[in-house]
Amino acid sequence: MENSSSDRPSAGEVAAGYFSEQFHCAEAVAKSVLNAKGECAKSAVACATAFGGGYGRSFDEACGALSGGLIAIGQLHGRRAPGESWDYPASLGAMLREAFVEEFGTTHCRALRERFGDAQEAECRNLVRFTADTLEEMLETPVQSSAKVACGCR
Repeated sequence: MENSSSDRPSAGEVAAGYFSEQFHCAEAVAKSVLNAKGECAKSAVACATAFGGGYGRSFDEACGALSGGLIAIGQLHGRRAPGESWDYPASLGAMLREAFVEEFGTTHCRALRERFGDAQEAECRNLVRFTADTLEEMLETPVQSSAKVACGCR
């Protein structure tokens, strides 16, 4: 995947680095994608924390990397009031999920981890990289209007 700027690493490379630095899958994806878009990621990382390891480290639900991507979509394009359309963030979420399933065959954390066997750390890092890069590429398409959200950064 090419970088949008030759001087800046892709969101996936940054996410893989965060994953190696003790952020888990959901936190790493949310943080890297939001930072790549010039957004504060502080609150999103906090929101992503419980999603790591297939929801609360249960490994029984969706991969945290995918959840982190959905959190980033919500911060960037989520509704701010009842009655507002959620068509665009919903379509982004569906496209991200579809790309993830096409690449990995499932979104289920335990199934992925079992497939990875002893290579879980490296393979999960690849999931994180893929998800962040895929979402960054999806977000390159300009949106007509996008509400900004206060995220608690000062």
